[in-house]
Amino acid sequence: MLFDRETGILLHPTSLSGKWGIGTLGSEAFDFARWMADSGVSVWQVLPLTQPVYANSPYQALSSFAGNPLLISPAELFRTGLLSGTELDSAQVSSFSTVSWKKLSCRTALLGLAASRGVKAGIPGFEDFLKKSWVKEWSWFAAKKEMNSGRPWILWDNTDTPDPDSLLIHSMIQYFFHLQWMNLKKYCNSLGIRILGDIPIYAAHDSCDVFFNRELFKLDENGSPSAVAGVPPDYFSQTGQLWGNPVYDWDACARSGFRWWTRRIGSTIQLHDAVRIDHFRGFSQYWEISAGEKTAVNGKWVNGPGIDLFTAMEKELGTLPVVAEDLGLITQSVHDLRKECGFPGMIVLHFALQDPGFSIDSIEPASVIYTGTHDNDTTAGWIGSTGRELGFSSVNSVIQIALSSSSELAVIPMQDILELDSSARMNTPSSASGNWSWRMTGLPEVQDLSRSS
Repeated sequence: MLFDRETGILLHPTSLSGKWGIGTLGSEAFDFARWMADSGVSVWQVLPLTQPVYANSPYQALSSFAGNPLLISPAELFRTGLLSGTELDSAQVSSFSTVSWKKLSCRTALLGLAASRGVKAGIPGFEDFLKKSWVKEWSWFAAKKEMNSGRPWILWDNTDTPDPDSLLIHSMIQYFFHLQWMNLKKYCNSLGIRILGDIPIYAAHDSCDVFFNRELFKLDENGSPSAVAGVPPDYFSQTGQLWGNPVYDWDACARSGFRWWTRRIGSTIQLHDAVRIDHFRGFSQYWEISAGEKTAVNGKWVNGPGIDLFTAMEKELGTLPVVAEDLGLITQSVHDLRKECGFPGMIVLHFALQDPGFSIDSIEPASVIYTGTHDNDTTAGWIGSTGRELGFSSVNSVIQIALSSSSELAVIPMQDILELDSSARMNTPSSASGNWSWRMTGLPEVQDLSRSS
């Protein structure tokens, strides 16, 4: 088992409090780690740490490997002498309750300035960091995108070559992220807290991943997706969810020995202690929609790679510390694949408590139970719309069901710990605006969230 009847908190670092317009990997993250430890929490679940390319969503990222530069703590760069006091002051943003995405656009220049100083200073370990294959790909892609005013790679002028200095700047920014994240992870681990990461099944079309691995995706001769990903009509939308990501050419992936997926999972595991794979259902069968469709209604189920993918990855990486997000329209083949892999699945109480056949006593220990996820309303919001009719009048009553269950891990979103209403919702699927912006304004009092093993 991955966990031993533990408690986890779901909070993305962007939602941490602080004066930088967005949560960072600085002191606010260390304060949160101490709060978790004091509250008996031993798992911190985060969302993808990657840089959004569309609608501020970490599930639509410029790279599956590169970290989001906005998470880099300006205060830490000041502490190490890479920013002046005046420059540090310029990074402060007045908004505290939401992420100031528009105001953060100026952070790029500040990070570039710190990075140029870092390159000149010769920060220890940077030369070895540069040797990583993903760093080489990312720095070239990021510099090239910058040269093309941020346009998607399919619209680039392919005659110009990035300047070597620009490559070093983008690499150094990633090194900042790497150093700060690994320092935070080391501190969390020292407190007995493991970090559960998150990896989307799909890559964004306008990403370093697709640009350098076009043969692994279903693209037309111009590089545009010929088929895209999504899910059929479901709980969240009557027309399904049209994600728009290019789907994999799994036959081509298999011929490559699943090398890119192995690199991707391996890199993610290096940054976390375990990882949740989003939309695990797609490895059994996935919903494929022809490019150009306006909704996800007119799609079809296509077979995924099945156990072959995970066998190939385990051969290279060893036992995979994975949680499978097996929600949605789940068939027996999905259950069989998850069990064959030995991964715990997920239970979300907002859904389960509406099922007349659900029983808390029937939960198998090899599972991770949530009150809700980043895609759900807050539990206070759920009670107002649904839960009260089912007999639930308090957020704590739902939390206690999760904590008292036999699941090996119970995860509570921080919004539920704070008993916040729907205005604190992180994401509404099929909605392109108003998401990924919620932030804490401070930490609550320490409370006992521990579970007996």
